[in-house]
Amino acid sequence: MLWILALVTLPLVAATRYAPMMPLAAQSLLLDIAAAGTRAVAVGERGHILFSDDRGISWQQARVPTLQMLTGVHFIDSRRGWAVGHDGIILASDDGGENWRVQRDGLAAQQQTNIESREQARREIQRVEEALVTAEEAQLEALEMQLEDARMDLEDADLALEEPVFTSPLMDVWFQDADRGWAVGAFGTLLGTRNGGQNWSSLAGRIDNPDEFHLNAIAGDGHGRVFIAGEGGVMFRSLDGGDTWETLESFYEGSWFGVIYSPYHDALLVCGLRGNLFRSGDFGDSWDAARNDGEITLAGGSASPSGSIAVVGAVGTLLQSADGGKSFERSMLPDRLSLTAALHTDGSLILIGQGGAKTRENPDHHD
Repeated sequence: MLWILALVTLPLVAATRYAPMMPLAAQSLLLDIAAAGTRAVAVGERGHILFSDDRGISWQQARVPTLQMLTGVHFIDSRRGWAVGHDGIILASDDGGENWRVQRDGLAAQQQTNIESREQARREIQRVEEALVTAEEAQLEALEMQLEDARMDLEDADLALEEPVFTSPLMDVWFQDADRGWAVGAFGTLLGTRNGGQNWSSLAGRIDNPDEFHLNAIAGDGHGRVFIAGEGGVMFRSLDGGDTWETLESFYEGSWFGVIYSPYHDALLVCGLRGNLFRSGDFGDSWDAARNDGEITLAGGSASPSGSIAVVGAVGTLLQSADGGKSFERSMLPDRLSLTAALHTDGSLILIGQGGAKTRENPDHHD
């Protein structure tokens, strides 16, 4: 009988769909890049993850079990890394980005949340109905209102289970060490793990974000300080490794898209719409506008170990700083294709975005 049960069950298990292996994947839309030791790892559309061991000259495509757009990637060393993307997916690699596995299925997690919301509403209805049996006259009105609210919650939960599952896309990921990490995303999504991603929990309730502004970028110093920026100029900071979070006073109402931390200068930079680029030398207590002489939207960037900083953005914009992000020299790539992220390597600056990966000379490199 066991073999019959197996035959019945087998068709119900969905086959894993891997990102297609494409010869021109390195020329497709790429959204983020990270260093895995001396290796560069970039992520983008259709589940593409590519890695380069020659400073961006050539690329190989990784084996990736998703077709979802991937928006963020981070490695803590030459082997261990994480990538995030649409449908709340989180991937993990233990071999420097050559092979990946699903660590969090966002749709499955949302479906379970929807089920738990239904059960919670049913439990609340039962509780209130039992309380009404023995309630005194003065308590009736309040209990009836609670019952009405619980029934509405149940109706919403049942409706959510009838409709196709939706979950917010994740936009960025950052790990402090091998155990503690965070992923941020749309509609105020903040996830955290304390065991290297074996379990991910929602931490959205720990930050003051009642309007559920999108959280677009996260970075930190690796020593307990973590910073998040997003839509509507929101900024949040933790000084204790994510145990508690504080809201930083907003001085800009537009969206932030990128966060860059430079260990060499102990400088934090945020960039976003209309060329807004600000620098903090005290991890968010105070901010100064960085001179860049432009109003083009900025998306992200990179800080090299020896102090150079690069910021990239729309229409091929490249800003480079040699003074810790206080001022920048602006140039523009000839193809005018928008850039989303950058990575300093020993000998080159890798730029990614529309049209894939491109390289420029690393200003820190000297023959």
